[in-house]
Amino acid sequence: MEGEGERDFNLFGISLTGKLPKLQLPKGLEKAGKMTAVALPAPEIKEGTAIISGRILDYKPSFRLKAELHSADFLSVYGQKNTELELDEAGNFHTEISVSHPSVAYLSVGGSVVSFLLSPGGETKVTVNLREMTRASSRLQKDTKAEGKKVYFEGLNAGLNTEMNSGLEIPLCSVELKDLYDMTPDQYKAYCMRKYEEANNVIRANKKISAAYAELLTVLNKDALYGLLCGYDYQLLQAYAQQKGLSLRDAGKEYLSKEPSDGYFDFLSKLDYINSSKSVYCFNYFAMVRNTAYIHLPSVKTVGIFDYLLDSSKVSPEDKEAMKKYRDNPSSQDASIMRVLRDKYDNLFQECGKLALEANQKAVGEVIGGKGIYHDVQTAMQCASKLEDFMPLTEDDFAALRTIENPYFLNQLTAMNTELLQKIEENKKKRSFMVRTLPEDVKDDALFEAIVDPFKGKVVLVDFWATWCGPCKMAMKMMKPMKEELIDKDIVYVFIAGENSPETTWNNMIPDIHGEHYRLTNAQWAAICDKFEVRGVPTYLVLDRAGKQTYRSVGFPGTDTVKGELLKALNSSGN
Repeated sequence: MEGEGERDFNLFGISLTGKLPKLQLPKGLEKAGKMTAVALPAPEIKEGTAIISGRILDYKPSFRLKAELHSADFLSVYGQKNTELELDEAGNFHTEISVSHPSVAYLSVGGSVVSFLLSPGGETKVTVNLREMTRASSRLQKDTKAEGKKVYFEGLNAGLNTEMNSGLEIPLCSVELKDLYDMTPDQYKAYCMRKYEEANNVIRANKKISAAYAELLTVLNKDALYGLLCGYDYQLLQAYAQQKGLSLRDAGKEYLSKEPSDGYFDFLSKLDYINSSKSVYCFNYFAMVRNTAYIHLPSVKTVGIFDYLLDSSKVSPEDKEAMKKYRDNPSSQDASIMRVLRDKYDNLFQECGKLALEANQKAVGEVIGGKGIYHDVQTAMQCASKLEDFMPLTEDDFAALRTIENPYFLNQLTAMNTELLQKIEENKKKRSFMVRTLPEDVKDDALFEAIVDPFKGKVVLVDFWATWCGPCKMAMKMMKPMKEELIDKDIVYVFIAGENSPETTWNNMIPDIHGEHYRLTNAQWAAICDKFEVRGVPTYLVLDRAGKQTYRSVGFPGTDTVKGELLKALNSSGN
């Protein structure tokens, strides 16, 4: 933090009035700071625990620093686990977390981030030199003499972690957007491959690093290349936007994407990354597994959504006619017509998308090969995702897990499934939620009023959400403490979902969500979303005691903002 007042500088130990006392390193740290790696730990996936301990030097409780550990975990949402580290008055911390394999992890302290290799089966000791970390990131102090290293490692993987934070600049595969303008996907691929080889040559030529660190960097370089090749369409769009001076949104309206050749995706099998056990060293590996499942190979032919809808007996003749008109001449009708039809026939859209995804996944799996860690992890992640959505595993799920040679996957997911079943039974006993229904004869233009009218005289937070929406669920968890704090206030929480939230999942989830719950039909959801221009979830509305809208947000604005708007609505109503 930098500012004009003395307090701003004292906050992180930079004094305007004199020099700080000489840095006092704990005994043995200078020696630890010169270690090099011996060998990489084996890239095995098995049940284990990692201990992370250490100290932030020069720490004071008044700094109000937040320290957080970010580790890879393919059975968690988004493939990672975030653990806040509790600091005592001297800046010491100690925590134990479940870790199934060695992987790059990140320690964030304030606004700075340190990367290191985290492994199960031992203790990683980290000493953060807050003074040097602050100096190095300071605009005013960064060119002054360094005082020690930013971070010191002891314990498990100490040598490797020391090398990772030695300050050596070893760039991995990356692209320059200015080089990409007007490239075809295949030209882009050739460009990325050159950048990848250049980075590999730099790694091989560097005599200052150990063989173990060079091996890790080689794997991380593959990870960088793989991500770039999978994201060719986004990178080329970014390049177009930069060249034209447009926002990504505006660029997307006029940019004509180019299709890759049939051979573009041969890196899936040739790169030795996505199905290599060594790839678990990469923090992003599990995100790459997830993204790979959505790759559309040019050779895969799927039924277009319009053909699928027009062939379905579930679509009315009148709606089929509207779809045909829009398909043949999109400019002939207001796009809102298709938005309404999209919501009305959401189940069919999902069916079509599921069939296309399954075809893509099958084709990608065949290119990669029939066995290996990619297939194991993908199967496990699909099961973990079901559990996250409050859907217990089926016998078919367990049968798929039993085909995996490594028993870790079956054991962990069996335990997680048992825990979910117990939670569902406990949820049945909860009374902090209410399922509400609407009268059968309520008209589309009266839907919202019918939903909120029972709560006139109270302040209402309306939450448009879906069971499959990660940001929705994350926001609900973050607002739990706020709802407990405001429990004595005249506030009602109304949650509105549609049929695209599976009924079983919805029923199992809502007992954990304090409030009033509505699950609308596709037609009702389409009508209410059109009326309030709800284009995505979550969307929030705040209504005062008279039912007047006082606040609206697309996306979660943060707990503090929501709390402030609720209290503002209460106060304006005389409470």
